[in-house]
Amino acid sequence: MGSYATIEAMITRFGNEDLVEITDTEVPYTGEINISKLQAAISSANAEVDAYLSKQLHVPTVLSSPFVQMMACDVARYHVALGNARVSERDEKRYELAVKNLKMVNEGKIGIGAGTAETNVQPSINLAQMTNGRPSVFGNSQY
Repeated sequence: MGSYATIEAMITRFGNEDLVEITDTEVPYTGEINISKLQAAISSANAEVDAYLSKQLHVPTVLSSPFVQMMACDVARYHVALGNARVSERDEKRYELAVKNLKMVNEGKIGIGAGTAETNVQPSINLAQMTNGRPSVFGNSQY
């Protein structure tokens, strides 16, 4: 399973205050992000993203793809809010858009915007071979 969404990515995307609001929901309130609750939602979201992407791509695919990370963070936020039974309309819309995009990737209608070298591309075995001189009919490179 990949790690598309991370705690750091969630903080960057939503901000510390917002994450405290949706994770620090049990007594005693600490005023801090409930890391275990957030990590559980992130793990669920990453598994869900892998499930959608695995039909078209080798997973984990491009872990640094901002597009995949954005979708995974939106899914993770939805999972946190759903666990608290405090899903807002905004959270639902973000989740639905993320799932729609993941389905489109799965169907091959859109790509993940991966421009990095961190992919699981299989090397080609049908490569051209360059030779110096004229090859022999018998394959020993002698004339």
